[in-house]
Amino acid sequence: MVRGWFLLVVGLLMVACGGTPAASYRAPFGQKITIDDQTFVAGGSDTVRFGRMSEGEIATKPLQLTNSSSKPLVITHIERTCGCTTLDYEPQPLMPDSTMQLRLRFDARGEWGWQLKRLQLYTSQGGKPLTLWVEADVE
Repeated sequence: MVRGWFLLVVGLLMVACGGTPAASYRAPFGQKITIDDQTFVAGGSDTVRFGRMSEGEIATKPLQLTNSSSKPLVITHIERTCGCTTLDYEPQPLMPDSTMQLRLRFDARGEWGWQLKRLQLYTSQGGKPLTLWVEADVE
């Protein structure tokens, strides 16, 4: 009897608080970046922060690129302001409402102080690029 009440109370609290049962919860894989129809027209930007790093350190960050547009897209090319940034991705079509895993790498060899680098992702949809700002504080 006590167990039944306990389960009922826990269930009501989860519903009231918007909770999700642990079995269905999935932690996100890295920072989420979204492209939508407006991005192709006006461009878009996001910042990826690496925080404090030591000079000579090479760090990677996982990213999730989500296509919220109405059309499939393919990353056709990337322009970067520095050879210290690399973006690994699969050159496959990303269908609407789908997500692709990316890996961003920042190489702090030869860098010092606050760094702000730019990556521009161009897609098969043409238009303006998605700009990723890469920020790090290299000691």
